[in-house]
Amino acid sequence: MITGGRWGFVIQHSQQRPPLRKEIIQKAEFIPDQDRVKHKRGGTMNVIALNGSARGKKGVTWKLLDSLLKGLSEGGATVRDIQLKEMNISYCRACLTCMHKTPGQCAQRDDMDQLYPFLRESDLFVMGTPVYTDNMSAQMKTVMDRCICGMDPFLRLDPANRVRHPYSWTMPSKFFLVSTSGFPEMDSFLPLIMTFRAQAANFGCESIGEICIPGSIALQMAPQLLEPRLDMIQRAGKMLALHERVEPTLLEEISRPIVTGEQYLEISAKYEAWARKSRGQTT
Repeated sequence: MITGGRWGFVIQHSQQRPPLRKEIIQKAEFIPDQDRVKHKRGGTMNVIALNGSARGKKGVTWKLLDSLLKGLSEGGATVRDIQLKEMNISYCRACLTCMHKTPGQCAQRDDMDQLYPFLRESDLFVMGTPVYTDNMSAQMKTVMDRCICGMDPFLRLDPANRVRHPYSWTMPSKFFLVSTSGFPEMDSFLPLIMTFRAQAANFGCESIGEICIPGSIALQMAPQLLEPRLDMIQRAGKMLALHERVEPTLLEEISRPIVTGEQYLEISAKYEAWARKSRGQTT
């Protein structure tokens, strides 16, 4: 059931599931011994940030993500960012070799081999993606699919009383989302946020926040409107590095729509004029 909440929606279960009779496995048992140190250590936060925009560093997604990463670096985190558009990563073939023959290792050899060590070593995963057809970009979805190789074929009850796979290796323990959408309405992000949170949970990780700024078409036509939010996002990044959390009030302030629907249409008229010209239309 979806009811009112932040941006007008929260997700609730219509009824509580009855407890299953089998013993619930503890979270520590889901995490392989060689990865437990990563989840317990103190000191510098290691961050892996993936930009899933097909436009790479030319788009609004990168502007948002870059500001967050600058703040994380200011807060003392070790940050590595990767542009997925520059990588050659094939789709998951669902061959299940990673589960049945070579535990923890994908059968395909491509640029995912560069990502796996960073994912295994990092404490925080920052997902940067625009909203494409109501969800994350194809580039980002392909990466997430290929991370299934970290799961074992066995089935267990997790601490939330859900049947899930335990892990041969683990993703970063915390997930954070940075996104933008072409349309100006906040509910454009709802399917993406639901998917992002579900993926974090399925990998045994915690989703700790989302920065979602709508109206990217207008923001590309009037980039000065975005500048104050970039400063706020940088502040959020520093807070995230220092405290492993961002104050909810700051996240809400950052993700507040920058322009109204009417303002969006007025500013985007410049884009429409350019689009008509590129199509050879005069009116």
